[in-house]
Amino acid sequence: MISVQEFASSNPKVRLCAATLLCLLFLGALIEAWREDTFAGGIQQGSLSIGQTDTDYGAISLEQTEININIDVNVNMGKDSQAPALLRPAIIAGAVLAHSLEWMQNMTDEYDVFPFIVTDTSSPLHLAVPANKGREAMVYLSYIIHNYDNLPPYAIFTHGHRTAWHQERDIVDMVQDLRIPALEKAQYVSLRFSWSPSCPAELRPKHHDAVVWGDGDHLRETEDAIGDAWGALFPDEELPETIASQCCAQFAVTREAIRRRTKEDYVRMRQWLLDTRLDDSVSGRVFEKLWAFIMTGEAVHAKADEDSCPAPQTAACEYFGYCDTRVWPTPPAEMGALPIAR
Repeated sequence: MISVQEFASSNPKVRLCAATLLCLLFLGALIEAWREDTFAGGIQQGSLSIGQTDTDYGAISLEQTEININIDVNVNMGKDSQAPALLRPAIIAGAVLAHSLEWMQNMTDEYDVFPFIVTDTSSPLHLAVPANKGREAMVYLSYIIHNYDNLPPYAIFTHGHRTAWHQERDIVDMVQDLRIPALEKAQYVSLRFSWSPSCPAELRPKHHDAVVWGDGDHLRETEDAIGDAWGALFPDEELPETIASQCCAQFAVTREAIRRRTKEDYVRMRQWLLDTRLDDSVSGRVFEKLWAFIMTGEAVHAKADEDSCPAPQTAACEYFGYCDTRVWPTPPAEMGALPIAR
């Protein structure tokens, strides 16, 4: 009886099949290794530690009490990448309230989700930031820097909470209702429609004559900090007379808008955040007031045919399809009367 080895060695077709099978197995191993290195495990399940917030002004704190939940997410581990641009949009969640992040699981069919958790560096889903400073600003800047060469077509930057006073609706509804053609045209869209407390002229960093709308928490310190830091953040741009945009550091933005600035620009901004001795409540607000300027170059973020922030009703209807008429808060008359240099 002829052995298997003798049969294989005497039959060219068998040798060819065996060689082909070995090549396929080797190629499969290479592909799997590449996927694990690039996507850090793809869809995983893990335990997330979630920071609580201080509730003022929509700001988020990254160093409070922790809770644990389980969530399946598509995660990029924050590695620099030269791979082709992602086709799926992304949701980047910074710190969160002591609420469940399970709402993000509802988004994974259409979005890649990036839950940056800075209070638990041992978590398998941790996306690294160099330091726990500046609240959501450190998260947003780190995501942009790590993924600058591989940005999605558009990204939604948000706090981790599902509902909050500074967003008009449930975050899941807002993400699902966002009108992408309108975003592509505008390039930058705030997840807040109301002008309170920021528009039409929240900050006056040269003259310090801004009218405070609301409690004005940390407003003067933030205005002073922006004036002092301007040269470090934007060395080739003049400090504006007026800075205003809808608050509060939650927004959708296109890849093109992010890339209107270089990666080095974002590295420089993050370095300022790492180096500053300002309290997080102020340094985080510096960027909260500047995201629209960073992404659009407009000190007073406005629609092309308007002179000030997008009208609340217009923003709600045009960007999200919420067209039912409602009454919006009116800014103090003195704020509206200020000259708006753009």
